[in-house]
Amino acid sequence: MNSRKYLWLLTSLALVTMLVSGCGENAPPEVRAGEWNASTDFGEFALFVDSSGTTITSIEYSYQSCPKGNISFSATIDFEGGLPIEDNKFFLEIAGISSMVFQGTFSRDGTSASGSWEAGDCSGKWKVTRP
Repeated sequence: MNSRKYLWLLTSLALVTMLVSGCGENAPPEVRAGEWNASTDFGEFALFVDSSGTTITSIEYSYQSCPKGNISFSATIDFEGGLPIEDNKFFLEIAGISSMVFQGTFSRDGTSASGSWEAGDCSGKWKVTRP
């Protein structure tokens, strides 16, 4: 093999290796920082992610209607120490008179999130995209 072909082959392999190794990596967690507003058929909520992008500091939510009942409620949950975001995912379950579950996944690039929200007999999926 002549040296030009060999150099071209090595350069091509190096380029492919760089492209493949960069695919699928997560954006820095700081990209997730800030307010995320989402809605479902029965209500809306806002997630507040700390400046490091690694924890949710609070959730504000309200729900007004539900196909299985006529419930209306709103509240803010503040997390001492934060609710961790691990592997781009979070999960919160609140037990009580009206149990609640918030769960979601942030996209690898940190520009969108989606998941589900259950509040008593109400449940729905949500998705939010930020520029």
